[in-house]
Amino acid sequence: MGRPEPVPVAAQARARRPVVVVTGALAPYTHRLYERLAERLERPLHVLSCTPREAARQWVVDAPRLFRHEVLPGLRWHRDAVRNLYVNPAVVTRLAALDPAALVLNDFSPTMLMASAVARMRRIPYLIRTDGVPETDPGQRSAPHRWLRRAIVAGARGGIGPSPGSARLLALYGLPPERFSASPLFPAWTPAAPPPPDDARPYDLLFCGILNEEVKGARFFTDVVLGALARGRRLRVRVAGDGPLRAEMTARFASAGIDAQFDGYLGQDALPAVYASARLFLFPSRGDVWGIVVHEALQSGTPVLASPHSGIARDLLAAHGSGAVHELVPEIWTETALALLDDAPRRTALRAAAARALPHFTPEVAVQGYLDGLHPLLSGVRA
Repeated sequence: MGRPEPVPVAAQARARRPVVVVTGALAPYTHRLYERLAERLERPLHVLSCTPREAARQWVVDAPRLFRHEVLPGLRWHRDAVRNLYVNPAVVTRLAALDPAALVLNDFSPTMLMASAVARMRRIPYLIRTDGVPETDPGQRSAPHRWLRRAIVAGARGGIGPSPGSARLLALYGLPPERFSASPLFPAWTPAAPPPPDDARPYDLLFCGILNEEVKGARFFTDVVLGALARGRRLRVRVAGDGPLRAEMTARFASAGIDAQFDGYLGQDALPAVYASARLFLFPSRGDVWGIVVHEALQSGTPVLASPHSGIARDLLAAHGSGAVHELVPEIWTETALALLDDAPRRTALRAAAARALPHFTPEVAVQGYLDGLHPLLSGVRA
């Protein structure tokens, strides 16, 4: 009798219990992450989303190739441009059917609480992942948010996040720092060509994001541009994005005689040209947990002036000396922006610092963080 034919590795992987990620919604960069993670895992990867798309986002995400994705039915509340509340009881039955070897729960919501309860009842090890940092964490001000975070973190075997701030946040709710794995954020695209020189960039300043004030600081950006005009400098301005302040910004620039370019919402394929069209990117955030737009600007060779109120400003710009970071004082920003526009050697130095820092923030590094976090959970788990 001959030996049985060996089972192909891919078939072995399909036969194994999957790793399941429960997340709010797929985004272009997380799609890229999960494709890379599925390549590296020796098990199937399933992603369960609470909603097809966050209400304030207009991005289009390609169909998965290497991981499986489904959207859970449930209740969804869009609270503002960056806050959403999800209640998806179907996560209970889906996890029971999938019988995962391990779970990754993305951030905090009633859906994640239900998923963590299923995991604890069925003895499924899970990781909690968050972009959050203590400075923007609602659990520092709200007892219900605080209770929700403590309940989810209490059963987690480890944590994942993009920054030391995320590790500090999870530690506040009981996760030992040694059980945290860093997995940086990164853009969904990379430039196809080297960044153009400054003389090929038609705009002085660029803003990219939702046009609101409470999070993105769009009105503050307008104040900086008009402050430069008051100093005798009529800057060439480009604004990519849409939101409630678009009409106000358009009117203020028009009344001041500033011919600003408003692009509205742009798809991923248009972004490389937008970021490469300006000499300086302004990011006057009032509270972003990270800020991928800054990364997109840096990889496009565009120096950045940012507020300290984002994870990327603290952990990439300030930590690596790859951008200018200042508190949100219009006069200081106007002075700093004009100084950077007039100082080509300084912009060159910032580009060089960014080029040294960005290799620490790639899909490969991010996937390795997931694998490091999952390895203790999957060691010895039955197929």
